[in-house]
Amino acid sequence: MAKSERIDTGDSDKGAGDALPDESRRTFMKKGALATSALALGLGSVGAAAAQRQENVLVYTYAYHPNVPFRITNALEQSTVVRLLARPGGGDVAEISQPDDYSGWVIRYDLGGPDAAITAMMFARDASFSRGERYRFSGDATVFSSELNLLSTTARRTF
Repeated sequence: MAKSERIDTGDSDKGAGDALPDESRRTFMKKGALATSALALGLGSVGAAAAQRQENVLVYTYAYHPNVPFRITNALEQSTVVRLLARPGGGDVAEISQPDDYSGWVIRYDLGGPDAAITAMMFARDASFSRGERYRFSGDATVFSSELNLLSTTARRTF
């Protein structure tokens, strides 16, 4: 034999240090690489989901600035939220039968300087925001209540 070849004798008792045939080694390496990639993609998508958390929110039409970063500066008192989500003269609007199901937050758009900021309010059901978190409104918005001048959109968490 001119070339050194490994001959399989059929023994199933192979030591831990025995080398795999070239074809088995390639298959093993491919499967390992695929498993590692899948794991990395799985972890990456969890991280991306956390980084891209989105919440359905309501915002006044005049305070809607899509894709402009803003910070949560404070939560609104529940009594203030109920008052803001009612008709100006009192009473519920058709779109909001239970205004106390909503929470409200004061937001401040970051426009590049201490004197270049806009303060506004947003509202949401079943969402929680923390002071200091940064978000952006999506470019898609629909009229939620023309009577209250509110749009429905999503707020996406940014870092």
